[in-house]
Amino acid sequence: MTAQATTIGGFFGLEPPDRPRADGGVLARWTQGEDWLGFHNARSAFAHLVRGLAPGTVWLPSYLCADMDAGAGPAIRRYGVGPVLDLDDAAFEAALAPGDLVVAVAYFGAPVCRRLRDLALRRPDVTWLEDRAQALSVPIEDDIPGAWRLFSPRKLLGTAEGGLLVGPVSGLPMPSLTLPPVEHDAAAEARAAAATRDHIAEAYRRYVAIERDHAVADLAMSGRTRRILAAASPDDMARRRRENLAILDARLDRYAAPVVERLRGSAAPFGYPLLLADGRDAVAARLAADGVFCAVHWRALGAAETADPVATRLRDGMLTLPLDHRYGPEDMTGLADRVRQALA
Repeated sequence: MTAQATTIGGFFGLEPPDRPRADGGVLARWTQGEDWLGFHNARSAFAHLVRGLAPGTVWLPSYLCADMDAGAGPAIRRYGVGPVLDLDDAAFEAALAPGDLVVAVAYFGAPVCRRLRDLALRRPDVTWLEDRAQALSVPIEDDIPGAWRLFSPRKLLGTAEGGLLVGPVSGLPMPSLTLPPVEHDAAAEARAAAATRDHIAEAYRRYVAIERDHAVADLAMSGRTRRILAAASPDDMARRRRENLAILDARLDRYAAPVVERLRGSAAPFGYPLLLADGRDAVAARLAADGVFCAVHWRALGAAETADPVATRLRDGMLTLPLDHRYGPEDMTGLADRVRQALA
């Protein structure tokens, strides 16, 4: 996108499934030579893991999209996080039981917090899952050793669907499920149509319909998505995201959510999250009217909404600015100006 573009943000246009890269691209980076299964979305991949493990309790952080509840089953408990989205729950470790499943989130592309990684080393009797739905590229040294990993490519680049479950399949009582070879061509074509900037209203209608179809189901990730992931360069996309974050950070740091401090440096940021004292939805509406489409992470947090004051504060005040690899310095400078005008 150029600096003259009238819109910034929103859904990705469908990437052409180019030739696979010699290094395996995003797909190789995410799987790291381990076994993996590809589903049509991350929720379905998560549900498959829960069914296979049958954990006593599934632990989710208090700040997490309610969509994950659909895959977690009935035995959900929450652990607390602090304003910088790191572990902040003194009773959590003592409450863990052998065989439990803990979901640790790589928020906005930052590695899972150090406290959770240290706890995972102390508790090998617990199964750990890194939710990397917002993480394009995390250094191997920041992995939780032996943890499963969950990816959602459609949130990070131009794919119509996809959810990857990566982990030590042979070492866990995980049933091998044969997924039907479903090619989501209809959804892919709708996604491509949704990228047409000249028809924003129709694009949004199609996008909402596609999102509604992303229910929990045993459907395979399409071959189209696999080819796109194998052809995409994670390093190039990560570099552009870091450069864009630095530009926004220099102009908007006074409004930044505390988690931004964990995105500075080597992270491949998902977006630039703001934390507003009030009026978040009004600011988002003003930006949308100006052609800037921002995400809210998240409007619905499941059971945590009434139980955790930090989570509810983040739910009501967070607004995520787009800074992905589609954009360059001029786009980000213009975006910062438009955000300041909307805040004023």
